[in-house]
Amino acid sequence: MKKSLTVILSIAVFILMHCESFSQWVELNSGVSVKLNSLSSIKDLTTWACGNNGTVIKSSNMGDTWSNGNQSGITSGITLNHIYCINQNIVFSSGTDGSSAFLYRTVNAGDSWEVMKQQPGGKLNALHFIDNNTGILIGDPVGGRWSIWKTVNGGTNWDSTGCYLPQNGNEKGFANSLWASGNNIWFGTDNFRIYNTNNYASSWHVQPTGTEKNSVSLWFDFDFNIGLTGNVNLLRTLNSGSTWNVESLPGSGNIVSVTGSAHSRFNWAIRADNKIYLDPHNSTTWELDYSAPNGNYTFITIERNGYFSGAVFALRDNGGISRTYFLALGINTISSNVPERFKLDQNYPNPFNPVTKIRFALPEAGNVNLTVFDITGKEIETLVNGKMEPGIFEADFNASKLNSGVYFYRLSTEKISETKKMILIK
Repeated sequence: MKKSLTVILSIAVFILMHCESFSQWVELNSGVSVKLNSLSSIKDLTTWACGNNGTVIKSSNMGDTWSNGNQSGITSGITLNHIYCINQNIVFSSGTDGSSAFLYRTVNAGDSWEVMKQQPGGKLNALHFIDNNTGILIGDPVGGRWSIWKTVNGGTNWDSTGCYLPQNGNEKGFANSLWASGNNIWFGTDNFRIYNTNNYASSWHVQPTGTEKNSVSLWFDFDFNIGLTGNVNLLRTLNSGSTWNVESLPGSGNIVSVTGSAHSRFNWAIRADNKIYLDPHNSTTWELDYSAPNGNYTFITIERNGYFSGAVFALRDNGGISRTYFLALGINTISSNVPERFKLDQNYPNPFNPVTKIRFALPEAGNVNLTVFDITGKEIETLVNGKMEPGIFEADFNASKLNSGVYFYRLSTEKISETKKMILIK
């Protein structure tokens, strides 16, 4: 009886561990205990976060350790709601003291901050930069028009010429609810609509969100025209925002924040139940990925330049930060022993429908790329794209969205590359 009970408990622990966390989330020590509201990270270069009481923290090692990023210039009376790093030295953050909105900039890695723009009333919600000099700033409407400015000199000067967008009723926006790529920009509102421009704010288009009033968070996959938003319900678009449809999501509470990786390999959504939910491979089948050990989640985002494989950060109202590297998602370590040579195995099963496994061996550490493409050479999905240690690994490939046919997969390192064929039969 005692042995049976031990077995049952072991099975229960195994199930709980695997149901609770699909990704390999870890908790980071931010060194602060205030509410964190926004994070900006450039892959393998710099990571910045901001929050209440003028809090700015920074990291040079993807959040493993943090230090004070506001040595002077931003007072404790400022609530910072958005941050955007150009590089490790030049960073912007917007906030409010309750009566005026401020845009701050540091050019010396946070040693000092200066006010680049001040606006009575309203709120400055988000920034986007095309390059180091050209950027756009979007804030809540003031005086019957949305607060939209551009800069062409790295944020020293901001001009609203040609950026006119009238306010509809009493609508306003949300901090961080902006997604952009080049000249294409989307931002959310509390008025059953998302605003979109494809010419860098010269003209704007309304994208209705149906019965969903608030688009509190935005994420888009430009390669596949897929996007997520929502508040009471989670919405998904398959046509870059022209139409939005309600998508089923487990858990309870409103949508807090959404993000995802390129080629829709993985989508994440946070609900007010303080749980992170994952949709692997754009399957629209969401599952519990991780639960906050304490505090309430406020924001989730993916690092820039890590769109195919990198880090995801989730912030909380008590200074907590959760992080996962989604390079590891769907990649299983078979052995950490160093193999004698580079090897790419035939996928199995083959033919397959719709999931198959691809095993490979790496004799040394280095940058690794594992990509699937069709018979015309078009890239279908990047399964691995980043640094890996030596060992034997196995990648899962889900072809549920693809048609029957012949496909290829290629494994490449800095020194060698190999390609094999596989067959999908439905």
